[in-house]
Amino acid sequence: MWLVLSDPADRAALWAHEGLRERGLEPLELLSPQALLGSTRSAHRVGRHGAGFEIVLPDGRLLDSREVSGVLNRVAAAPFGLLPFDTHGDALYAQEELSALLLSLLTCLAPVAVNRPCATGLCGAWRSTAEWTVLAARAGLPVPPARISSSPGPEPDRAAVPDSDGVLVLGDRVFGAPSLSASLSAEDEEACVRLARLAGTDLLGLDLHRDGGQHPVFDGASPLPDLRSGGEPFLDRLLDHLTALPALPAFPALTGAAR
Repeated sequence: MWLVLSDPADRAALWAHEGLRERGLEPLELLSPQALLGSTRSAHRVGRHGAGFEIVLPDGRLLDSREVSGVLNRVAAAPFGLLPFDTHGDALYAQEELSALLLSLLTCLAPVAVNRPCATGLCGAWRSTAEWTVLAARAGLPVPPARISSSPGPEPDRAAVPDSDGVLVLGDRVFGAPSLSASLSAEDEEACVRLARLAGTDLLGLDLHRDGGQHPVFDGASPLPDLRSGGEPFLDRLLDHLTALPALPAFPALTGAAR
């Protein structure tokens, strides 16, 4: 089976799920982190030969990680809102525990996930403006001046720039706003792909703008972009990408039923 993992309010994920279903990807499930963490019966094992889980979903079906062929991972954070806490300390402790559990579950699916979880982000690393700017420059994209301060507080704003257009990188392909992506040169596209590889993501959203120069200027990046900016061509490529993923490594069956 294939999975789209996302927050229930993630409209871009709903759009991708529907588009993949229309293209014949079956069986395809749309699951939330609430469903993964809210099960009353589950088994999760980490050992020398790998890791896996079995979770009984709210409708009674069993989700076995060994049966997952591909995942579109849009999980930004573990859900905490419905849990009651007596103190702020209890809330922080529960937050860390739920995040660790969700990260462990997602890591079981990492070999077939777009995008893979990591220690600094459940759907790929979240980076500061300075970190993204450095990576973009290394990838060969022009970057605007950025003000960086050692003082505590929010990141300093960049100088005002024209409106940006969003493009998506999936594997070695670039998709996005026709006004920008249609005018990207092969060199520009290669730089976008290099940035995604430097970021360690299969799927990356980039904000770019034209400033009158030959090449687009980097404005920002995210491992959780609005997929709808890629349109139907992006969905076609996403289908090909998911169905071409290698199988999960063999892992022994869990001992006993989920509980």
